[in-house]
Amino acid sequence: MFVSPGSAPYSERPSDSSRMLHPVATTQYSIRVVKTFPFRGDPVKQFSNRYFFDGGAPTDATAWHDLMDAVTTAEKAIYPAIVHIVAAYGYGPSSGVAVASKAYSLAGTVSGTGSSYTPGECAAILRMATTKRSTKNHPVYVFSYFHAAMYNTASNDPDTLLAAQKTAIESYGNSWLNGITVGARTYKRTAPSGEATTGRVCDPFIGHRDFPH
Repeated sequence: MFVSPGSAPYSERPSDSSRMLHPVATTQYSIRVVKTFPFRGDPVKQFSNRYFFDGGAPTDATAWHDLMDAVTTAEKAIYPAIVHIVAAYGYGPSSGVAVASKAYSLAGTVSGTGSSYTPGECAAILRMATTKRSTKNHPVYVFSYFHAAMYNTASNDPDTLLAAQKTAIESYGNSWLNGITVGARTYKRTAPSGEATTGRVCDPFIGHRDFPH
């Protein structure tokens, strides 16, 4: 299955499950990873996450695809098997038009043993601090929302993220923080305006991200 990259700017894309607290000028290249999962009778409901990275564009289509392969391999480890990565897109700064794309069929690999699913609009939340500061000198964060969040069935606590999934998301956050190495280049996550990420936190409690209806 291959999906359209769309044309809406990043800060205006409600189905894109990565965001900053406020829209900002975009100076960086980015990659968007599209997933499907069952939601309210739709077996292939789409959601996506977009990641801005340091440096310039990958050198060519092969370099873009190598980056997409590395990111999707790392990201599939945070999802249960009901989630499938179906596509990745590469974007230039301030553009909703993809400059590179690749189709995938990758199922999530995190173990869901002893777990239950939360409702589809619930999401695990990864928050990454950046060097950017607000007008009140507070750190500015980039957020990622990952659907198909799970909790421990025996605990009867649907608010707390399954430990195995939390650990997997923390590892994925570390990959972007420390850098995803592809060939001779290492890609690190940034704010859309280029500020480096300096830390990562996976919220122990499950949040939500609304889908447009």
